[in-house]
Amino acid sequence: MKTKRSLIIGLAILLFSSAFSFAQGTNVVTLNVNTDSINEDNVLDECFFTWEAPDGNTIISGSGEELLDWLITIDLNSDIEWLGASTSEDNKVVNIIQIKRKSGTPIFNNKPLKGDGNPNGEKVRGKPQKTTNDAEGGDYTYNIKFKVKGIRGTFDIDPKIKVVKE
Repeated sequence: MKTKRSLIIGLAILLFSSAFSFAQGTNVVTLNVNTDSINEDNVLDECFFTWEAPDGNTIISGSGEELLDWLITIDLNSDIEWLGASTSEDNKVVNIIQIKRKSGTPIFNNKPLKGDGNPNGEKVRGKPQKTTNDAEGGDYTYNIKFKVKGIRGTFDIDPKIKVVKE
């Protein structure tokens, strides 16, 4: 009897922890850059995003002005990771060096998120601390600052995140 009860409790804990860990997955946002053609005048035209949600669904943005309104919705209990990738034959390294709030709810407590310093593909990782809401400014518009190895200067794009509690 005691073994059966232990087995049931163990199974309940396993099921609960599986559901909890699923909600805590990582959102991976990849900034895809045409590193062969990008310059300060055509950033929006030479980039697009790929977002892989914790449930495995992948959404691809368009390019151009659409990037300014690109919005992803993530769960408060999840993490988010930004990384860069080249879409060109030259395959230059794209380093994400900073994520910084531009407007909206300060989901990362108003702290800029810095890159991990890896010169072979710097990325930024964060965990939202609060949900977005209209009382605090609505969706979180942020600035992604990135560099392309071998190209002088940095580039910026300003997409949006909505954080909800599911």
